[in-house]
Amino acid sequence: MFSAPHSVEQTRAGRMKYAEPQTGILVEMLHKTFDCPIIRKTSNCNDDANYDPISDYKEALAAYVKENRIAFLVDLHQLAPSREVMINFGTGNFKNINDKYLLNIFLSTFSKNEAGLIQLDDPFTASYDFTVSSTIHRECEIPCLQIEMNSRLLLEEYREFSLEMVYRSLCECYLKLKEFYDQG
Repeated sequence: MFSAPHSVEQTRAGRMKYAEPQTGILVEMLHKTFDCPIIRKTSNCNDDANYDPISDYKEALAAYVKENRIAFLVDLHQLAPSREVMINFGTGNFKNINDKYLLNIFLSTFSKNEAGLIQLDDPFTASYDFTVSSTIHRECEIPCLQIEMNSRLLLEEYREFSLEMVYRSLCECYLKLKEFYDQG
């Protein structure tokens, strides 16, 4: 399942934060291609689902995961274009996803597709108790991975723009995960 909690502006500690609209676009594209389950924020409810202790978004997501026996969650986010890293995989310091085979699916796929500088848990770990990944891992006991993608890969005004590569990489990861879980 794919998640995009910041696809619209959000409010964190009383301050407005920019939307990450390409995450919403990507989850919609994945849903159209694979008919896979997704969740994305569609309006600002004066909260931040990836920060606040209580969130309607996380509650709805946890209920869906449990009810539909979802095996894996990928939570998509965008990095500021000023950052050097192109792809950051937040594992919660290997707490939210401790299966190295599953993590390697993402590492090898994005590396093979030449995504640029890839880092684990840097600059974001997804280890804060109230991130989407930490919450769903803890409440639903499934592996979760937060993927932070540099906006330079997702916005046409940057020379590194490669939305197609990011989408293709996510598709490949989805198919490999599906194969893994279908066999098990």
